[in-house]
Amino acid sequence: MKFEKFPKYIEIQTCSFCNGQCIICPHRTVSKKLPQGIMNDKLFEKILDYVGNKKIGVIPYLNSEPFLDPKFIERLKLIMKKCRNAKIEISTNMSLLSLIKMKELEKANVKIDDFRCSVFGFTKKTHIIMMPGLDWSIVKTNLNNLVKNKRLRKNIKEIKLVIINFQEVTKEDIKLAEDYCKQNKLIFCLWGFMDRCSNVHNYSNNIYHQNTRGCEQKRSLERMHITFDGKVILCCNDWRRQYIIGDITKESIGSIWISPKYIELRERINNPQLEAPKICKRCVLAK
Repeated sequence: MKFEKFPKYIEIQTCSFCNGQCIICPHRTVSKKLPQGIMNDKLFEKILDYVGNKKIGVIPYLNSEPFLDPKFIERLKLIMKKCRNAKIEISTNMSLLSLIKMKELEKANVKIDDFRCSVFGFTKKTHIIMMPGLDWSIVKTNLNNLVKNKRLRKNIKEIKLVIINFQEVTKEDIKLAEDYCKQNKLIFCLWGFMDRCSNVHNYSNNIYHQNTRGCEQKRSLERMHITFDGKVILCCNDWRRQYIIGDITKESIGSIWISPKYIELRERINNPQLEAPKICKRCVLAK
């Protein structure tokens, strides 16, 4: 089991809110049971100071809609300023990326490596079923404006359109989304459904492993996940904070990353002779 002395990617929950109410996401139920909020400036800057000029991925969202953070674009500018070698990835449901926000992004001149548009339905009917908290007409208008914005697209290396291969998503939705990507030079992503380690209400992958020999995405070996209040959790699928490994308000990223607690969890994930962590037992990404 090999891992670097510092994470290759850091996911930062600058805010914990989401307006999508997606039927395939735990947010609408879990958010009622856990603390919610916006990361304070001091903590965010502290995280970026630890990153410095390291060549890693900085992902300023975690299980949330990042544009619900009123300071989100300012935070992107700060990443550019403090972490000059970082690669930035963001994901949004496109409901809040209005023309005004696009102008702000243009003015900020932020270079984004990976811009993901989560649009879980490409007809009005399906979109309402999949993402009932959003207005399809607004989402589609914002998406159309984004793909036409040549000035903004110059600062974005890749734009991906993400749709989920799920029972409520029709072949028509998939075909329309794929054609849209071809027409507008986007990367089409058809991803499989994940029940987030049995955290999604009503739907399940029906997965169970007593032991595991790793994670398809190598999350415990490569990624750190930081909640809005500074808690380091095991994975983006640890929706209920079952495994809090450290606290950035009290410890450094480096010390948490190589801590005995983190190492012990990595061993349980990657050694089939040991019992896997509870969430990994029910994860579709576990090997």
